Amino acid sequence: MVGEITNDNFLTMNDNFDQYIEYIHSIYADYSDVVERFDNIVEEDTFNKQVYIELTGMIKYISKRVFPLFSAFLGQDDNFDEDIYPEFMDIQLMVLYLFDKLQYQLDEIILKWNLNDAVIESQIINLESINYLFKLIIPQLTLFQKVFGVKIQLIEGIIDESEFEKQMIEIHDSMFI
Repeated sequence: MVGEITNDNFLTMNDNFDQYIEYIHSIYADYSDVVERFDNIVEEDTFNKQVYIELTGMIKYISKRVFPLFSAFLGQDDNFDEDIYPEFMDIQLMVLYLFDKLQYQLDEIILKWNLNDAVIESQIINLESINYLFKLIIPQLTLFQKVFGVKIQLIEGIIDESEFEKQMIEIHDSMFI
């Protein structure tokens, strides 16, 4: 995981472009790993203390660290004012709400079940609602991953402004499928 940095330091990092890009890439890599792990947890058939700790940590990492930096990162250009990103910010708020609901469900499991041994998921009463929340959250996290990746490509000069807008429109259109 990347070192601690405040939003203000993140915004002023533009003075050292190489350091800024390196930091962006490290956050993107960490975020991608977290999204992949979220997806893998859904495919597993056990729930135990380790999974609870992992999920709680991932929820905190995304909501308290990645999303604020992500908002600062996206808000640094004119596209934010031109109404490209506000819908993505609405999705971010929805994900934060879903994270809160998911954390409540996870906490409820910890309170009701002895998780010293692995518990088969089918035994957990609120598993259905947890799986439903996962099905809502994972596509949104993947969507942010795509937006973040395209924005990095624009900043690095890999794609130009017109290609960026084209890819953002494609991502935007995929939201409604």
